[in-house]
Amino acid sequence: MVVVAHGLSVCRNVVARRHGVLARRLVCCQMVHSCLNSLDDFTEAGDTGGLRRRCMSTVWAAPSSCRWIHRRSLWLLPARSFSSDTAHSDVTSLNSLKKMLEEFQRRLDDVRKVMDYSGMVEEAMVLEADAGQDTFWDDPDKAQSVMQSLSTIKEDIKCIDHIDSRIDDLEVAIDLVELEDADEAGMLEAAAIGRDVEKEMTQLEFRCLLSGPFDERSAVMTIQAGAGGTDAQDWAQMLERMYLRWAERRGYATTILDRVAGDEAGIKSVEFEVKGKFAYGYLTGEKGTHRLVRQSPFNAKAARQTSFAAVEVMPELDDIVADVDIPETDIEVSTMRSGGAGGQNVNKVETAVRMKHIPTGIAVKCTEERSQAQNKAKALALLKAKLQVIAREKQLAEVAEIRGDMVKAEWGQQVRNYILHPYKLVKDVRTQHETSNVSSVLDGDIDAFIEAVLRHGHD
Repeated sequence: MVVVAHGLSVCRNVVARRHGVLARRLVCCQMVHSCLNSLDDFTEAGDTGGLRRRCMSTVWAAPSSCRWIHRRSLWLLPARSFSSDTAHSDVTSLNSLKKMLEEFQRRLDDVRKVMDYSGMVEEAMVLEADAGQDTFWDDPDKAQSVMQSLSTIKEDIKCIDHIDSRIDDLEVAIDLVELEDADEAGMLEAAAIGRDVEKEMTQLEFRCLLSGPFDERSAVMTIQAGAGGTDAQDWAQMLERMYLRWAERRGYATTILDRVAGDEAGIKSVEFEVKGKFAYGYLTGEKGTHRLVRQSPFNAKAARQTSFAAVEVMPELDDIVADVDIPETDIEVSTMRSGGAGGQNVNKVETAVRMKHIPTGIAVKCTEERSQAQNKAKALALLKAKLQVIAREKQLAEVAEIRGDMVKAEWGQQVRNYILHPYKLVKDVRTQHETSNVSSVLDGDIDAFIEAVLRHGHD
């Protein structure tokens, strides 16, 4: 049986060394003392079970945030003996936990540098001071933008602080394992904390990849059928379903802006909006040509068919493009009937609007609204957004080389291959990331490909 006084001293020493983190938990060790005071009585009576029940009642009487320290204290009571093999295994595991802790601390420091943690804290203080001004809401649009920025910064700070706290918890758990001679239960608890920290740290590091000027904005995605005839049109519809299912999994709202049905099956093109934070950051790597190889369902002989579809992704820039001025002489506007459901208004009146920027050749089309004026305003905003992004990427003279609608949906241009026959494989030609679970990918499970592209771009 471990000496009671030593057990209490161990708890107090841990708290003293980790005073900055565990000062709030000092009361826990005091409550454990009430269990330890009864040790002699139960031991003399030979009732070790009664001793453990007494201690457990004290554990569950404590605040939930302190219970784990009480549970650790219970393992100080019974003495344990270890064979040489077991002791060697525990020491090895303990060393791996210490290395894991050092690695977490290093990775968190790197994240702080990349995200400029101190700068975010200072910026949050400045924005909070601005929000407290009496005239803050005199300009609602500006105030809304400031509040959104403040919310984003606070969320990032909170995430970093939470992981820092969890790393401190892991360090304390490792300290207790050392003091308990590599106790097995303590090792399991420390390992569980390490797994949680690894998961949260990976998510935070992935968040660092979304640091572009428009990454946190919503996105507008356009899918255009390419070479392959009816199969290509069907492939474009399959891609539409894949991205809509991905958005649904992520909790993003989607709105179809324009959709042109295929001659026999599928779609010729579709344009839809993905509303949500970081939608553009996640989807920006999907731009390019997507190639499908399968047995054609539209061929009587079920011959193998290769189909292509082009994907374009643009951010929503409504608040920025409002100040962009495009001369009317540079814009060509044409109207047409929307067609489809919606009654006589959309079927008989030319409510759909197609707008083309003559100098660059960039064109947009909007059929979402029921009136021509609303569609024209929406199309103008989309056109400005495209021009704004292109202007940031390169000079206007080079726009023909980077505009999204110039992506060639044909052989040799693909960014990702989807093979359904004679074997099953989805492979990204940029990152070499691949999977044989084609059905899951086409059902919207593309997070692994998105992350691989983002990491590849930063490497």
